[in-house]
Formats: sequence, structure tokens, C-alpha cells
Amino acid sequence: MDASATPSIRRRLLQNMVLPVAVLAIVFGIGGAFLIHSVVSLTQDRLLDAALVSIIDRATARGPAHIDNTIAQGAIEILSGEANDTFAFCISDGAGFQRGDRELCALDTRPAPLDQITHVPADLNDNKVRIAMTSRTIEGFARPLTFRMAETLNSRLNMEARMLVVLVFFEAVLLSAAAILSYLAILRGLLPLTEISQELLGRAPPGAIPFARIDTARVPEEAVDLVSAINTLMERLDETIAGVRDFTADASHQLRSPLGGIKLHLELLERQAAGQDDLLATLGEAQSGVTRLQRMLQQLIVLARVDAKSEVDVDQRVDLGRLAADVLAERAPRALSRNVDIVLDAPDTPVNVAGNPLLLGEVIANLVDNAIAHSDEGGCVTVRVMPDATTGTIAVEDEGPGIPEEERSRVFQRFYQIARGDAKPGSGLGLAIARRIADLHGGLISLGDTASGRGLSARLSLRLFQPQPQE
Repeated sequence: MDASATPSIRRRLLQNMVLPVAVLAIVFGIGGAFLIHSVVSLTQDRLLDAALVSIIDRATARGPAHIDNTIAQGAIEILSGEANDTFAFCISDGAGFQRGDRELCALDTRPAPLDQITHVPADLNDNKVRIAMTSRTIEGFARPLTFRMAETLNSRLNMEARMLVVLVFFEAVLLSAAAILSYLAILRGLLPLTEISQELLGRAPPGAIPFARIDTARVPEEAVDLVSAINTLMERLDETIAGVRDFTADASHQLRSPLGGIKLHLELLERQAAGQDDLLATLGEAQSGVTRLQRMLQQLIVLARVDAKSEVDVDQRVDLGRLAADVLAERAPRALSRNVDIVLDAPDTPVNVAGNPLLLGEVIANLVDNAIAHSDEGGCVTVRVMPDATTGTIAVEDEGPGIPEEERSRVFQRFYQIARGDAKPGSGLGLAIARRIADLHGGLISLGDTASGRGLSARLSLRLFQPQPQE
């Protein structure tokens, strides 16, 4: 599934916060561009006006006899800048051209007001120009003179461009800062939800209580309804699973006595059927089926007790080597009946782990039973006890067909059995119980290859026992 299509409160809140800011930034950017244009135009027009007044003052001071093209030198110095603009001026009266640029005087513009400066855009020599013009009465001239001063727009455009770049830069910085601060604010606002998620995820490790209620006292008001619904759902799940667990345990206990009676009657029938080979074979198969059913019921009882986790002490001192020896002693008759050797490889010093001896014994028994069941006649099952700095590990190795690597994660599922021709009959609960007990102890159970590459190695690692300091 595409991650971008996954609903996200964080992304939605960020969009809802940043998009209005972005729209405002665009609006203010447009307004800022108009403001920059107005300010630059006003500033440059004032300089153009000053240049025009400089020409008028010189013309007034010199009089009619000394008006020439040199009167514009001061005006050009006022307007000169970095943009290398082109300037032009002209003086005319009602009778025609007097001084300056004839083409500027020939432009068809509106009449220049008397004693007031006005500005008009125009095209001069294929250039866009800005013209400042006015009419003044000068002593020595019969008619008022019209003064015009024109400049190209390079300085204006360059100044506007620089100011727009600065404006865009600051808007980008502000928009980025708004996005970052909004994201941090959203993370802080959603922190209680993150804490709830972490709490729920924290219930996955072994020994956690998955169905305990979430405390709504520290939940934000907006999430109280959601958390309350989750609490209700977990309560119902807890009740349902508890009912199934109790039913499994009760049914298993209730079936033990009838099965024991059936097994006893089958043994009596076997004695009475001495010499009747066909009947004995049938009774033997029935006896084997009852034995497997008893084993399944025992495993269901263990599984129900482990799932309930009531009054289960997993912090007892357990000598892993001695426990393995006891289990192998119990399984020795079965191994002998299948002509399978069992070997214990354990150090002389105790390997004390923290756990429950009954439950850990069940794990080792399941692993050894599986190894014996899947070993060929004349094979060998080796149980190794290996300590290290922080853990104690027991490995049960056989010389059977092993388990394909792609199946090794699935065999820990309840009632799952590998579909193959040489599969041995079983309940499919042994490894599921072993994984559940390992999880309850905070341990790790895994399946791998043996050192020889033949058979399967099942390893259970548990933390070493640490005595509690006495107060």
C-alpha cells in the first residue's frame, strides 16, 4: 500500500496549518511587489524631479543668452547610478525648440502644467523612459518655457528586482520556519497519543498484560472517547479469551479421567487377546491414539495455565543441567523403544537460570520428544547446556530430516504441522507451548541447523539467575 495514501493526522494537521500560511505569504508577496513598485517609482520620480528643478534653476540663473546644453550636467549627476541609464532633456516654448534633445521635445505628450511637475511614460529612441515635465515663466522669454527631463528605467527595474529577491527570500524563510514550528507543535500536541501507542506496543513483550485498561486521566480530551472505546474492546477481548482459556482447561481436565479409563480397558483387552495378532495390532493402534490424546490434553492444560499466567513464578533458581538430566531420565524408555541414543553434554558447574522449573521442564520435554520422534532408528539426540556471560542456553539436536528454513517460523503456530510424507503424528502444540513459555520467561527459542548440517538444533536461551540483594 502506498504510504502517501495512508491517513495521517499529523500530515493533515500540518497541511491545514501550513497551507493558510502559504496563501497568506502569496497574498503578502503580491502586495509587497506592488508596494516595492510604488516606493521605487516614488523615490526615482523624486530624483527625476530634483534633476528637472536643477535644470530650471540654472536656466533662470543664466538668462536667455547663456542657456546651452551644459545646464543639464548637474541634473545628470543627480540621476547617475549603477544601472547606466540614458538621460535626455529639452527646453521648448510656444514657438518651438530651444535646447536639448529635439526628439524628446517632439514627443506628443500632454501639456506641461505651469509651476507643477507631472510624470508620463513614453518611448524614446526605442527605449522605455520616464519623463518629468513642467512649465515655468523665465525672465527674458516672452512665453513660458516647457522643461522636460527623461531617463530610462534600468535603475528602477534593478532596484525592484533586488527588493523582490529579498522579499521572496524572507517569505521562504518565514514559510519554512512556520512549517517546522507547526510540525514541532503538532508532534508535541500528539505526544499523548504517541505515549498511548508506545504503551500498547509495550504490552507485546513477554510477561506484559495486554488487556489492562489505559488510564484516561492523562489522555487529551479529544482522544478520551477513542481510548474509552479501546478499553471497552480490550475488556471484551479479555473476557472472551478468558472464557476460551477456562473452557480449554476445564475440558482438558474433565477428559483426563475418561481417557485414563479407556487406556486401562485397552490394556486389559490386550492381555485377554494374547495370541490374536490382528486384534493385538488394532488394540495397539488404539492405545497409541489414546496416548497421543492424553499428551495433547496435558499440553492444552499447560498452555491454558501459561496463558492465564496466574501465580506463575518465573524468577526461581533453576539448574538447567540438572533439569535437562531429569527430563532425559523420564524420556529414556521412549528413546530405548525407538533405539535412539540420548546424550547430555553439560558443564560440571551448575548453570542457574531464572524461571519456573515445571514450565521449563515442559519446554525441554517437548523439544526432546520432538527430537526422538523425528530421529531414525539408531540415531542420536544430543542435549547441550551452554552458559555465557548473561544467559544460559540449552540446545536439543537430532539427526532427523530437519525443518525447511521457510517453515521454521510457522511451526511455532498452534496446531501447525509440516505437510510431508514422513511427518510423525502429533498435536502441533509442542513448539507453540515452548515459544509461549519462553516468551513468559523473557527468553528466546529458535530453530537452526546443527554443526554437522544434519538434523535440527532447537535452542532455548534464558537469563541467568541473579540473587536478590538482602536488605
